[in-house]
Amino acid sequence: MDKVINYIDDYNNGNNKEDEEETLSEVEEAIKNGTVYENNTTIYDKYKNPVKVPQGFKLAQDSGTDVTKGIVIEDAEAGDEVSKGNQYVWIPIGDVKTNTEGAITTINFGRYEFETNTSGVMKQSADNYAEVVEIDVGQEYNYVELTSEAGNTIAKNLGDFITKARASGGYYIGRYEAGKVEGNTNTFNIKKGQEVYNKITQPSAANLARSLYNNNNDNFESDLINSYGLDTAIVFIQMFSGDTDYSKQTRIQDALTITGNAHDEENNYDVRCNIYDLAGNVTEFNTETYTDSSVPCVRRGGSHLNSNGYTTFRNRGNTSDNGTSVGFRTILYL
Repeated sequence: MDKVINYIDDYNNGNNKEDEEETLSEVEEAIKNGTVYENNTTIYDKYKNPVKVPQGFKLAQDSGTDVTKGIVIEDAEAGDEVSKGNQYVWIPIGDVKTNTEGAITTINFGRYEFETNTSGVMKQSADNYAEVVEIDVGQEYNYVELTSEAGNTIAKNLGDFITKARASGGYYIGRYEAGKVEGNTNTFNIKKGQEVYNKITQPSAANLARSLYNNNNDNFESDLINSYGLDTAIVFIQMFSGDTDYSKQTRIQDALTITGNAHDEENNYDVRCNIYDLAGNVTEFNTETYTDSSVPCVRRGGSHLNSNGYTTFRNRGNTSDNGTSVGFRTILYL
């Protein structure tokens, strides 16, 4: 009799299992069921935020359940056996709903300067990506995104990235720094617990990043991360992780470690909104250009070798730089 009474009480209070299943969002259903999408598909979280999932991907089992927590996708059958299991995090742009009542936070898509303001000051909106706008961080030379004649590799197609990200409502960045595949220097993976793919030049990193899914160009694109992709991701993190000063987070530790494992002395890991190791481990090449042509390559973030480095720190070098403290991170867009 007690069991019957408890069941009736649960039902009247809306706690029966059928009701629970009916109220799951599409994102939660996808995580629960391990759905592998046969086409590029837009699904919605519990706040009605869109997430566009690429063909051949599924949501990771440890993905956030809504956009503000970091939606993680995982390669299930999009690439080859090496890329299976690669993970990326959705970076929303524009209006993001943050509760069931429809409260909105807006993420402005663009390039930012964080040196004078940890929240970031937009220096170039994605709307005017075709203009050459210099970001000055108090040095003799400045940083641009669109163009270079100095031998470093610029974005594969910046306009295409901007247009597609806007149309999709977001884009993806690698959840982890690029990792090495044992015995194969011609590819990489984006998984936890891998040896970081360092000792690589910026042009080589860009070539690997954009060739990862060569056979899937009709469904999505991959590239080395650009300054729009990185800076907007930092803004997203600071809005929703609770760490409003993450842009100035100094290096996490003073020793190189495997992907997803950078941590401080108190074992606090460098992870915000499901994105790992932006503040430490290795600095990461991107497609920005330093306007001194002798050292045009740009890398961002802190590293285990630089006690003065921080998440949005800009450093530069030449096209042959390939040190132990330099790696790379990718974007994916559709």
